[in-house]
Amino acid sequence: MEVKFKYYLSGIGWATCIVEVNGQKLEFTASYLTDCLYDFLESLMLLNPFCVPKDEIRKETECEWAGEPEGIIWSFELKENKILNIKAVYYEDEFSKDKAKTLIKTEYPYDDFIMIVLKEIDTLIKRHGIIGYREEWCDFDFPLTTFLRLKHYIIHKQKYPIQEVQGEFDTETRSNLKFDLELLLQEINNPS
Repeated sequence: MEVKFKYYLSGIGWATCIVEVNGQKLEFTASYLTDCLYDFLESLMLLNPFCVPKDEIRKETECEWAGEPEGIIWSFELKENKILNIKAVYYEDEFSKDKAKTLIKTEYPYDDFIMIVLKEIDTLIKRHGIIGYREEWCDFDFPLTTFLRLKHYIIHKQKYPIQEVQGEFDTETRSNLKFDLELLLQEINNPS
């Protein structure tokens, strides 16, 4: 079993993704019509009880990438023993979704899949920077909070350290900015 995940900005408002899971492969160039990186990471994050509150956890998620006119619909389901069911369906245009073709339909360990995806996205943000990413991707900012929650999980296998503290007027939710930035810059290494 093997996963390859390559994601790069391929022009102003365009991102190319090459995914191979268990010998099943897709290559797709998405446009800025959908915030595909955010949607993809959020779909994976919402399955994880270490990343979202109990009432927001989902067993199944879905996101769609627009390619003008074609698209990809990603579906994820977290099964027992943290096995991720992955499905990617391709359609030629929005009006022919009924003739869609399944390009990937397989299972892979959730943590291993997340590790491979995050290593690539970690390289992406370090290459472009936060402002550079926004300039290149066009309408959307880098999905920083979603990325940091998943990155913290994959490194530490625990919830992100946030605090509820009494502020000047009300109780405030805070993370430590120094910690946030250090995590952003930290390298992701495979656990030994």
